[in-house]
Amino acid sequence: MLLGERFMSDFTDTIYALSSGSGKAGVAVVRVSGRLAGHALQVSCGRLPEPRKAERVSVHVSEGTLKLDEALALWFPGPGSFTGEDVAEFHLHGSLGVVRLFLAELGSLENFRPAEPGEFTRRALANGKIDLVGVEGLNDMLAAETASQVQQALFHVDGRASEIFQGWREQLIEAGALAEACIDFTDEEGVADAALPQVRISIGRLIKMMTENLRDSERGHLNREGVRVVLAGSPNVGKSSLLNAIAARDVAIVSSEAGTTRDVVEVALDMGGVPIIISDTAGLRDSVDSHVEQLGIERTHDRLRHADIIVSLASPEAEWRNPGVDSPTLRIWNKTDIAASGLKSGCDLEISALTGEGVEQLMQHLAEMAGKLAGNGEPALLVRERQVQAVKSAVSHLENALRPGLPIELLAEELRRAGRNIGKLTGEVGTEDLLDSIFSKFCIGK
Repeated sequence: MLLGERFMSDFTDTIYALSSGSGKAGVAVVRVSGRLAGHALQVSCGRLPEPRKAERVSVHVSEGTLKLDEALALWFPGPGSFTGEDVAEFHLHGSLGVVRLFLAELGSLENFRPAEPGEFTRRALANGKIDLVGVEGLNDMLAAETASQVQQALFHVDGRASEIFQGWREQLIEAGALAEACIDFTDEEGVADAALPQVRISIGRLIKMMTENLRDSERGHLNREGVRVVLAGSPNVGKSSLLNAIAARDVAIVSSEAGTTRDVVEVALDMGGVPIIISDTAGLRDSVDSHVEQLGIERTHDRLRHADIIVSLASPEAEWRNPGVDSPTLRIWNKTDIAASGLKSGCDLEISALTGEGVEQLMQHLAEMAGKLAGNGEPALLVRERQVQAVKSAVSHLENALRPGLPIELLAEELRRAGRNIGKLTGEVGTEDLLDSIFSKFCIGK
């Protein structure tokens, strides 16, 4: 059963929502979905526009007695709509008054109610217009801020990821059918001898493909969440000044007093289309008198353990400190306005956060390193922990199926369990708790 089919009986109300951004705007889009969507058009506009054609209409409220706006209206009869239901859209002037009055008009109609977060998409899922991978991709698309995030989300929205998952599932079904044939025709000489090698070859091929994508899942995570860059070093080497220079604004307090930075300050940036989160951290030193500063240093070590890239800073006041982790590291000599390193200490780049010298070059280095970690814009197949865990479980069952001497009946069962895990990816198999978690993160108008 497809995820969401049980909700079809609950979709008796017609829902509506402002689907464009709230606040003053040039245009406000109000979407209506459900069996009475056409009634909303008749009541407010006096007619149904031609299907899938934008038409200029006069919008009225208060049972047609008050003209509210000149707008565009669109009519999408089901099932040829986003949700699979009858859908109406009103493109109004985006004033607060127009939107408020029109939403109040819709709310006064019988069996109409405001949409819940993600309910339009939830209905599309229930009506088979989109699968669960597409739903998650759509959510990522709405949250995307960089080019790589858009491309990765689109890979899941437009069905390319689902095609791969469906291909895996079909191969599992074919292998399972061969395994079942071995069981059903145990008395037929040569059937098992011919079929079992094919089953094992298919299982090995699937394990290889799934494992490769599991190894690749980290860059999918980095594209969604951002590449974590940590500025680290002794006190007063210029970490906060460098963060301000990169961000092109004052986001961190700068002082000559050691221990000024006591908490982590973060800035999210788009570098070359890749999302990057840069953290300014407390200066590292062996002993401190302040308990608060010690807590800051502990947070620095925590950020370093989870860093994807470390920018290790030194200056005339202090040499580099070993961050104690294996993440890719850029060794930066700061404060060239005071003294150059002479490149004697193995630094990768000399900069002055104060004057800006070398900062642009540093940002280019970071963009290249982050782009490489995130796959240089190439979409990843597995981008969510739910997807990773489903594929890991499928691989585990497939590896069990290849155990020497495993009875054919148990092999077939392992194939069925692997197939169920792959089915969870697209929503062929699942639970309503999962749906609730996914759609709670959607905006109301989608």
